[in-house]
Amino acid sequence: MVKRQDPFPRTIGRVATVIAVIVALCLPAGFFGLSYQYQVGAMRAEARYSAAQTTQYIVLNPEMWRFQVLRLNEMLGKDLTETTLPEQRRIVDASSQAVAASGEKLAPPVLAIRAPLFDAGKTVGYFEVSRSLRPLLLETGLVALLGMALAAAVFGVLKILPLRALNRALDSLRQSEQLFSKAFHASPDPVMICRVRDGRILNVNDSFVRLTGYAPSEVLGRTPSEVALWANEENMARAKEQLRSDRAVHNLDMTLVTKSGEHRDMLVSSEMAEINDEDCVLTVARDVTEQKRAEQRMAYLANYDHLTGLPNRALFHDRLAGAMQRAQRAEHLVGLLYLDLDRFKQVNDSLGHPIGDQLLKQVAERLQRYVRLSDTVALPSARDEGVSTTVARLGGDEFTIVLEDIKHIDEITRIAQRIVLDLAEPFDLDGHQIFVGASIGIAVYPFDDVDLDNLIRNADAAMYRAKALGRNNFQFYTDDLNANAEQRLLLETELHQALDRDQFELVYQPKLNLRTDLITGVEALLRWNSPRNGLVSPADFIPSLEETGLIVPVGAWVLRTACEQAAAWTRAGLDLTMAVNLSARQFRDAGLTGVIQSTLVDTGLPANQLELEVTESLLMEDSAGSQATLTRIKQMGIHISVDDFGTGYSSLAYLKRFPLDTLKIDRAFVKDIGVDADGTAIVRAVLALAHSLRLTVVAEGVETIEQLRFLRETQCEQAQGYFISRPMDAAAFVAWMEARYAGQTDGMTPFRAGSQA
Repeated sequence: MVKRQDPFPRTIGRVATVIAVIVALCLPAGFFGLSYQYQVGAMRAEARYSAAQTTQYIVLNPEMWRFQVLRLNEMLGKDLTETTLPEQRRIVDASSQAVAASGEKLAPPVLAIRAPLFDAGKTVGYFEVSRSLRPLLLETGLVALLGMALAAAVFGVLKILPLRALNRALDSLRQSEQLFSKAFHASPDPVMICRVRDGRILNVNDSFVRLTGYAPSEVLGRTPSEVALWANEENMARAKEQLRSDRAVHNLDMTLVTKSGEHRDMLVSSEMAEINDEDCVLTVARDVTEQKRAEQRMAYLANYDHLTGLPNRALFHDRLAGAMQRAQRAEHLVGLLYLDLDRFKQVNDSLGHPIGDQLLKQVAERLQRYVRLSDTVALPSARDEGVSTTVARLGGDEFTIVLEDIKHIDEITRIAQRIVLDLAEPFDLDGHQIFVGASIGIAVYPFDDVDLDNLIRNADAAMYRAKALGRNNFQFYTDDLNANAEQRLLLETELHQALDRDQFELVYQPKLNLRTDLITGVEALLRWNSPRNGLVSPADFIPSLEETGLIVPVGAWVLRTACEQAAAWTRAGLDLTMAVNLSARQFRDAGLTGVIQSTLVDTGLPANQLELEVTESLLMEDSAGSQATLTRIKQMGIHISVDDFGTGYSSLAYLKRFPLDTLKIDRAFVKDIGVDADGTAIVRAVLALAHSLRLTVVAEGVETIEQLRFLRETQCEQAQGYFISRPMDAAAFVAWMEARYAGQTDGMTPFRAGSQA
């Protein structure tokens, strides 16, 4: 009979065996598993927190962070979790190339955890934490030995080891939460966590508080709508709908409203996440307000004049093109007014550029009286006419006005008249009352052209016509203006070549000494012998020389040629004073005195035989600067004469401030001698004034014997005009002098005895 064994011991044995096996196997397995998870959690938390700090540094140094090795090594050196495992930290770029590293190379096996680094929402690198698992494996082997030794004490082991592992897991979780909280609040961008089921805000970071001005207690537990956090609820609703379908949205343009009511432009990204077993939305917003303002400022500068705030040339072209298209559809007219200030250069030269800028601003303000802020609305004084306008500044003192919805040309005329009258009123500039006025050229679409550039060119030609007709008026474009403009351009082109091709020549008009009846001087006058047009009047080409700046080199040629001729006459025995006119452009040229001095040295002409003539109005443009220039010229020994005296706007009291030698009475007054009592009285007054100031007087434009007699009777020193002689070339002048003084032996001839000119 087989004795039946009691199954309980076997069961106990089996259970003990099983428990022993479980203890022997599960203890080390559990130890390794829990320790591994602890290391993974700690490393992940450390990597995320360090990545958040490094990301913040990258945002502040978007291009240079890769090169800040010392700063990056400092970040790598911070220990956030305690561990007995050998550890290495690295910062790598997006291509896994190491930028910075700390610690020695680890023995395998190695566990590595990476956290991404962001810049402007893009991954630019990773923060990597690596630990060697070799010590952990050795510890696991010891635990296995301990498990087999403690198989008999399985109940104690079962009570102790899980408890230790649990405590470690709880500590790891607690550390992970702390690190997440640090990274959450360290983010430079506002971050908000909302619950999905009711939309209420669960948490916000410090950047959110700083930007919005809301304390956490004011927003937690409330929805963004209740706080009125976003300006546009429709955009917010669309973002929620996209979030439900895609579980993420990126870089949405939204406007955040702060507690103070300020609107901030934000780029918003949201993502679904599970936090504490609840579906939540993690929202990160980046403030791009200053960036957008900078972009708007750049767009403004590209289309508007920075000084006046008016549309610039580029925007004007767009506005004019649009007006022409609308006029074509509506079968209306478009009026283009091209406006140029009449005396702006004089204001700039005499009072300085800051005053000139003030003038341009005030002109813009007056022109803007005719428009609203949109620049394309009806004129206040012409709204009944249904006219719309655009005012623009093209540069310098040039403005344009586009008139839309024109039905009759008379509407343009009335508006142009009002603008001319308005700009003729004085401008108060820093205590100076300035009168400028404006010349306006008008072209009408589609009558004058249907091409935009041609229409502008036609208005410009009409503006030049207005200037030629006396300024401070307006002129409509006519077909012959283009021909005139082309003629003017051709004239300027030929003038550029005239000096090099020796097409300029000088003629000389004698000056008669009324006391001795001798010719004591001549005035050098410029003439142009054009191959195409023959002899061109100075009135036709001198203004072009002034406008193009050619008057400076041509004026230097005139001065040198005249001085060479005077020196030659002196060597031949003919002692005469040579008078040369200085233009306004020459007078303002910084190198004028150097040119004069070098000319006298090169030609050998004594300085007291040279007389430089300047106009009265030129002196008054900048009295301080003019006085300094004239003083330098006078110190050379050169005589200085004021030409066209009496035609300027200056006070006679200014005469004593300038080192002058001679006054030339303008021909406009001389022609009235014996004919008009007022004109005669003016000549007498000028003579009396000049003599009281010890100045020599030259009367220009003497054409009759009566004028000459009057000037002698009133003690005028010199006379010049057709009655004495017309201008002549050098050879004709010498012949004329020889004929005039032929046979004189009384010593009153200007020739030296026995000399030939």
